[in-house]
Amino acid sequence: MQHKFKSKHDKNKESLNKELYSHINKSKKKEEAERRTFLEEVSERLKLPADILAGAPIVTAMGRNEVCIENYKGILEYNDKLIKILSKVGTIRIEGKNLNISYFTNDEMRITGLVSAITYITQKDS
Repeated sequence: MQHKFKSKHDKNKESLNKELYSHINKSKKKEEAERRTFLEEVSERLKLPADILAGAPIVTAMGRNEVCIENYKGILEYNDKLIKILSKVGTIRIEGKNLNISYFTNDEMRITGLVSAITYITQKDS
């Protein structure tokens, strides 16, 4: 006579991990909520959009031949067909032909060439 037992090890391990680390996730969420509230209050008082204060990237496309990006962290990939830029909220992909970074500073850059696509990849997606 053969008995078949189903192991509940993985299920128990998963529930224990959730219990063990739940306080860490709660404290992170609480900090994020407090930060958002603070930014909303400051933006309301200064009459500025909250995304500017949060350091979100600002992407301005001027036709199909020029893109200006503000509040970026760094350049991940750069060639004449693809430029990948790292920002606080994720990655920005600029695709096209004859792409060139005309100039860049610590927080702003201008890309020229024939732009065919601008894609935003958030950190959750990657």
